[in-house]
Amino acid sequence: MDRLTKQELWLYAFAWTLVFALVPLSLLIHVLSGHDSYLAWEDILPIWGSILPYLILFLLHNHLAAPLLLKKKPLPYLAVTVTLLVAFVFYCLSASAGPPEGGPYVPDGWEEGFRPAPPDGRRPVEPRVMKMVIGLLVVLVNLGVKAVFMNFRNRQTLQQLQTQSLEQQLETLRYQINPHFFMNTLNNIHALVDIDPEKAKESIEEFSRLMRIVLYEGNAPTIPLQREMDFLRHYVSLMRLRYPSDVDIDLRLPQEGGEALVPPLVMATFVENAFKHGISYEHTSFVHITVALEGENILFKCANSLHPVSGKEPHGMGLDNVRQRLRLLYGERYTLHVEESEKVYEIILLLPAL
Repeated sequence: MDRLTKQELWLYAFAWTLVFALVPLSLLIHVLSGHDSYLAWEDILPIWGSILPYLILFLLHNHLAAPLLLKKKPLPYLAVTVTLLVAFVFYCLSASAGPPEGGPYVPDGWEEGFRPAPPDGRRPVEPRVMKMVIGLLVVLVNLGVKAVFMNFRNRQTLQQLQTQSLEQQLETLRYQINPHFFMNTLNNIHALVDIDPEKAKESIEEFSRLMRIVLYEGNAPTIPLQREMDFLRHYVSLMRLRYPSDVDIDLRLPQEGGEALVPPLVMATFVENAFKHGISYEHTSFVHITVALEGENILFKCANSLHPVSGKEPHGMGLDNVRQRLRLLYGERYTLHVEESEKVYEIILLLPAL
């Protein structure tokens, strides 16, 4: 629970405590002013009982309906809110509005069953209608407070994204791309110069494109999915230079990324860790990478082999950093699942296509 959520809950608790405390306070003032001789609980409890339905309506809206709106699900929110209001209206209509015990009280000058209009000609408001209006106001006030705190939360998130922009770029270079990878790749390209000059030239071009993405796009909050796939394509191509041909490296990407946006190098982080911890020169090894567009979602899978030596090392460097970035960008609208067995380690990431 974050700080703003705690402040919101404290505000609600204070407001409702104040509402219930005003009842005995007003009666106490009535006693002190000389209108009554003592303060009786039998006068307080019925009033508290009449306030209780509004508190129940508030709690149901705050904990059942409002979270749906915060998750950007307007139709389910409207369905739940309308259901709550309809139920409250039925309660108001069915609530007893009859006279107290002993028969109706008829003020002097009134005929039984007849209530004269006020001198200015206005008709009195039906008590049950007033209850409905107050119930609607409770829902609207709750919704307004939610909107205010959501605005504060969005501003806070934006500030965090801005302040972490430079740190994200540095962390990308330090954690998400292994420095040894660059050194080994350059050595492999150097060896190709004499063996296969054309392939060496192609590798240098791919390496430069890879570095360009890291240096110039690694600090942006999001980049087109196509650019992320270009990075994966260049990265895997260069890793094939480093490892023997018997290593099973499989990369499956869609032909086009459409207009989808993703956080830069998030997928590359998992791919880098897959090569780092999943490849062994002594055992059969594999790295399988899949990116797919499924409706309005982006599905990313990265599976690699596990070996006794690699299994001792902490797998998934940067995983906490990735989770934090995803949480800032998507809130609760993403899924990150890790499956680990004795011989296979797999990451499954499902992102909404921003």
